[in-house]
Amino acid sequence: MKKVKKIMALMLAAIMMMAMSVTAFAAERATGTHTLTVNVKSTEPAQDLKGQTINLYKLFDVTESGTTGSKNYAYTVNTETGYKDALVSVLTEAGKTVTAGSKDEEFATAVFDIGINNSTEVQNFANKFTAYALKNSLVATATSGKITEENKTSYTFNNLTAGYYLVYVTGGKEIQSSLVTVDETTNTVNLKTEAPSIEKTANKETVNIGDVVTYTVKGSIPDTTGYDQYQYIIHDELSKGLDFVNDATGAACEGNSVKVTVAFEDTTDANTAPTTATIDTNNSKKMSLDLSAWVRTNQANKGKTFTVTYYAKVNKDAVVTNNNKASLEYGNNPNDTTTTTPSEAKTNTYPLDIKKINKKTKELLADAKFSLYKFETDAKNGENAIAVTGSNGSYVVDADSKNTVFESVTTEVGNGYNLHLNGLAAGDYWLVETQAPEGFNKLTAPIKVTITKTGDAEWKVSKDGVEVTDKIIDIENSTGSLLPSTGGRGAIAFAVIAALLVFGVAVSFIRDKRKEA
Repeated sequence: MKKVKKIMALMLAAIMMMAMSVTAFAAERATGTHTLTVNVKSTEPAQDLKGQTINLYKLFDVTESGTTGSKNYAYTVNTETGYKDALVSVLTEAGKTVTAGSKDEEFATAVFDIGINNSTEVQNFANKFTAYALKNSLVATATSGKITEENKTSYTFNNLTAGYYLVYVTGGKEIQSSLVTVDETTNTVNLKTEAPSIEKTANKETVNIGDVVTYTVKGSIPDTTGYDQYQYIIHDELSKGLDFVNDATGAACEGNSVKVTVAFEDTTDANTAPTTATIDTNNSKKMSLDLSAWVRTNQANKGKTFTVTYYAKVNKDAVVTNNNKASLEYGNNPNDTTTTTPSEAKTNTYPLDIKKINKKTKELLADAKFSLYKFETDAKNGENAIAVTGSNGSYVVDADSKNTVFESVTTEVGNGYNLHLNGLAAGDYWLVETQAPEGFNKLTAPIKVTITKTGDAEWKVSKDGVEVTDKIIDIENSTGSLLPSTGGRGAIAFAVIAALLVFGVAVSFIRDKRKEA
């Protein structure tokens, strides 16, 4: 009877492993010749292993005997310190009756029973074992160490002994460990976890100098189980054309802090989150928002998406592409954290380049004055022109300026143009010549200029509906020939003609008188 019970126990354990979609273990224990390849699960956005650490925990060793078709399996709980205690704790929580004195096959049977009808419970078992391991500093059977390679999507463990392993990637958004059997065949497992990440967006794609841009960073509460020192810090770096401000009105920051708003996407209360971020004392374009304590105390909301909102104002140093980069620093060790690839929000601002020339000679003309309008009606009425500052042919949009006129010069201020205005958002504008160079005719109608975004750093410019391939608006002024006057040789000729006419009349009169006599 004992022999029958033993055989039944072994057969049950074998069925357990098949039910978990795993293959048979290797023939000999502790051969150290097996491999396990861990692959990144295909996700959107794409994930990789850079900065991650993969830990393996071997729950069971196994030996195999017998011939093909009639094999016997013996499962042995890992004898390394803490593994049996971990199994007792997790299995008891799952409602299984095991103790430190239970036999190895009883542990294997209990694991089998967990997932016999419910794969979700198997996953819960794996996750809870991981949590126990982290909280109790269970030593991993094997570890990858921090992976430093770029764009790495798989990692292979070599020289493993046969066994039933749990695979865990540290620092994921949530604990989603995988269970896998390692035997004489090459083994693979696809990660079920994703690394923490953030996504940054802006409320405007193109901007004028002086605009305030609202930036939003989207993240999620990570699972920090077992990590008393879990780090979660958002870093942001502005381009030189942007300055941090406190709100949508452009209110200036006070000291080395900038106001932020943290909120969950659903109705969950986030009022315990920080309300300010710290500006770098050595670089006013950088700030950091430390959410470490907040995410650790919000584990009831792990996995939930939250947003961080803050503001920046476009300044006079803005260029076509103003990149605002945000990255996430995270990890369970403050001295060994991982920083994600920056998420960029691009807010473009564009120039208006003008080539003012003599229509006949094509020479550059100075002293032509212009104003720019956002609406055609304003252009025709000369009202609400865009304010600018600058000199010597180079100007920028400046909402605080009282000047609305920009003026051409005799030499190029850029490649092929002699008048430059920077800091315009994409859209339609009307350009009006308010004063022509001396001796030239002023334009009589506004010119419609259209700026269109075509890519991250690409745009096109149209003049009166026709695209300008070099993005430079050519404006020609003409001057006419000298018209005839009433002085000089013209007056003399008139006098001569008049004299001849008078002489003719006199001769005719005398001739008529003679005939009468």
